[in-house]
Amino acid sequence: MEKSSFTLAFGNSPFVKVLDFFMQFEDFDYPISFISKETETKWETVEKVIEILVKKGFVKKTRRLGKAQLYGLDKENKLTKLLLDIDMKISDFFVKEELKRQKSGLIKKATSSR
Repeated sequence: MEKSSFTLAFGNSPFVKVLDFFMQFEDFDYPISFISKETETKWETVEKVIEILVKKGFVKKTRRLGKAQLYGLDKENKLTKLLLDIDMKISDFFVKEELKRQKSGLIKKATSSR
C-alpha cells in the first residue's frame, strides 16, 4: 500500500496503517486476511487493531463470507466523520506544501538559467 498523507502525518505503526486502510477503502468491507496483505501487517496484529477499532466505534462487523468475518468503516460514527474530515485536511495540507515546493523549484531553475 502506498504511503498516504495520514501515514505521513501519524507514522507507519500497524494501528495507523490499518485505520488508514479503512479510511482509504471506506465504501467496502474486508476480511482480516485481505487487510493484513494490503497493509503488510501480521494477521494477528491486524486482528488486535480491529478489535480496538470496533470497541471505539470506528469499524464495525458487516457480514460473514464463508468462515471469514468482514469489517468496514462505520461512517455513521461521529468520531469517524471527524477523522475523515481531518484526513482530508491533512491531504490538502500536503498537496499545498508539494505545490509550493515545486513552484519554488521552478523559480530557482528559471533564475539559475539566466
